[in-house]
Amino acid sequence: MDGQELLRSNLALVERLVRFVCRNAQVVGADVDDFASSVKLALIEDDYAVLRAWEGRSSIATYLTVIIQRLLADERFRERGRWRPSAEAKRIGDAGILLESLLRRDERSLAEAIPIVRAADGTLGDADVRSMAARLPERMQRPRLVEIREDAAASDDADRSVLNGETRRTSEEASRVVRDSVASLPIKDRMLLRLRFVMGMSIADAARILQLPQRPLYRRLEQILAMLRDALTASGIDAGSAAELIGSTAAALDFGLGNTEIETSPPVHQGEVS
Repeated sequence: MDGQELLRSNLALVERLVRFVCRNAQVVGADVDDFASSVKLALIEDDYAVLRAWEGRSSIATYLTVIIQRLLADERFRERGRWRPSAEAKRIGDAGILLESLLRRDERSLAEAIPIVRAADGTLGDADVRSMAARLPERMQRPRLVEIREDAAASDDADRSVLNGETRRTSEEASRVVRDSVASLPIKDRMLLRLRFVMGMSIADAARILQLPQRPLYRRLEQILAMLRDALTASGIDAGSAAELIGSTAAALDFGLGNTEIETSPPVHQGEVS
């Protein structure tokens, strides 16, 4: 499929992803429409070069989300001038500068920033990144005048209602798929998921609770998460749609990890994790 046809067949997806990215970045009103036009122009430029660069290694939704986020970051760079790391971020080092750029410049959440920083520096854990974030100074954003029109507000409300309805339906399906997949797992895997994601324990703490060696748990957790991603993909929920659910106030995600069976199950003994 050539770039023009790719854009034509995914135009509605582009519009939806633009609203998603803008909502997360607190871009509102007429600025959303202006940014949407800039995105479409960027996708068309140089004979659809951006779209032709898609190699299919990720879903088109994931690829477009990354492109749109980068375009918004570039636009903010032009509006606000060059971003420079704080003295505290420099004292922390490369990881601190990266974390501050994600949180302060790109306006990502800490939950989004943690895996990126840890991927850049494998010696850091979640707690280390949170500790660094607490040391970073807050920065005041430059105020911008936003035109408010009643018709635009009504249109935004209507769009939000439709999007929220779509998000709820997708979240219900995602929850069902994940619940069914989790229910089919051995009890030791369900215990691992609950300890890690419901109780917020580190793998080291989970290993102590489960009385299992720590290293195999990392590999097993990756295998479980890969299985859950495959189950979502097989049900028609791509990575972009799944990412949109995270942090959405309209999403009602329930993966069944809070059931008491997991809490009251007997300990797993060493050697049971493959």
